[in-house]
Amino acid sequence: MLGKVTIIGRPNVGKSSFFNMYTGHKIAIVDDESGTTRDISEFEYRDFENDLTYILSDSGGLDLLDKNDEISRDIADRTKKSIENSDLLIWLVEYDRITELDEQVLKIIRELKVKDFILVANKADNEQKKMEAYSIAGFANALEFFPVSVSHNDGIRDIKRFVAKFLESKGLNYKEEEVDDTYVKLALVGRPNVGKSSLINAIVGENRVMVRDMAGTTRDSIDTKFKYGDTNFVLIDTAGIRRLSKVGVRNVEDWSVMRTERSITRADIVAVVIDGFDGIVHQDLAIISTVLEENKGLIVVVNKWDKVLEKPGIDKDSIMNRYIEYLKSKVEFLPWASVVFTSAVSEKRLSEILENAKNIKLERFKRVKTGVINNFLEQVVLKHPPTGTRKSHNPKIYYGSQVDVNPPKFVLTVNNPEHFHFSYKRYLENRIRDNFGFFGTPIVIEYKGRGKTADKRK
Repeated sequence: MLGKVTIIGRPNVGKSSFFNMYTGHKIAIVDDESGTTRDISEFEYRDFENDLTYILSDSGGLDLLDKNDEISRDIADRTKKSIENSDLLIWLVEYDRITELDEQVLKIIRELKVKDFILVANKADNEQKKMEAYSIAGFANALEFFPVSVSHNDGIRDIKRFVAKFLESKGLNYKEEEVDDTYVKLALVGRPNVGKSSLINAIVGENRVMVRDMAGTTRDSIDTKFKYGDTNFVLIDTAGIRRLSKVGVRNVEDWSVMRTERSITRADIVAVVIDGFDGIVHQDLAIISTVLEENKGLIVVVNKWDKVLEKPGIDKDSIMNRYIEYLKSKVEFLPWASVVFTSAVSEKRLSEILENAKNIKLERFKRVKTGVINNFLEQVVLKHPPTGTRKSHNPKIYYGSQVDVNPPKFVLTVNNPEHFHFSYKRYLENRIRDNFGFFGTPIVIEYKGRGKTADKRK
């Protein structure tokens, strides 16, 4: 399972600052006003140093003395629920005092019969304050005591090490699957509420109809290995995407963006899910742009297609072609991208996502022999000589070769990379696709200088 760790404490003890420093992201709101953190912020934290993933939760400040304040009561109720659903608590106090509010927090811990918590004494900003902090180390009989300084980022690394060991001892050790290039590394990403989790559950959930578990797949994995036909797949970050629809997250947009970026980086092929009913929006385009910048294979999944077909006056025979034209008007590179129209609810065309991913992987690992490439270059240059720039009207290509796969990369040796107009790369890419395929994946083309310009690349 995915472990959950919750930060608790009285108001203004530094919980949100601790949360932000711990995660390395400014997710929690930091303010001197009591009650600033009213909702429960949750972040799926990937601890690379200790090789572990878990949920870190930032609760509101517990103030039970003012029983007539509605906000304080609401925060207390939410925090109690979060405590009950946690595997470990990080309780923040100030290094030099235990207040009446701290005593109230201890009362809640005892009422809920919580034993797994650590005591963290914040604002111990120098060695003298650290020594003073140990005067309260025995308070509440915690599992461990840590004097820290959030403002100086001091002592937090020790807490992370303890948290990792504790969660692993409880069997809560979600880890990324180790896979080689025999697997299709696929990620389903998209903005919130486009149906990602429904698609994932339809493909690899309890009611799966298309795939089967891979031998050796563990319940502790944050990814999902499975087999589709004769092809091995790993679906990236499925645990996190499923959880996103279940937890209460104040800054769901921030969390979603960070998870999306991580999933794109780890995958070879990315299926960007859009809401077919709403159409493609700016946020969708931003995600697609990230996929292209990372040179990943691309599938555009138009989900909720059943809702589109229910619109009054829809011509079901032509709507797909018209929708593709609509997408082309929004996304200029669409001719080489794969588009799948699907519905997670009715489970229509789900297999097309996997079929496309399998084929795109083959395209990404395709190699073209150097002799074939140079014969090709000779023909395309003869038909359309390189376009120059203001600096030079005489750009020349001497020879080229494919130097890498996943993604396919071609290096062309030229007289000077700066002499080529930017549009000529687009021409070469289109001709490469016409002759060799590479459907569904970006192609990297690089000019390399010769002689005096040997160090120049573009």
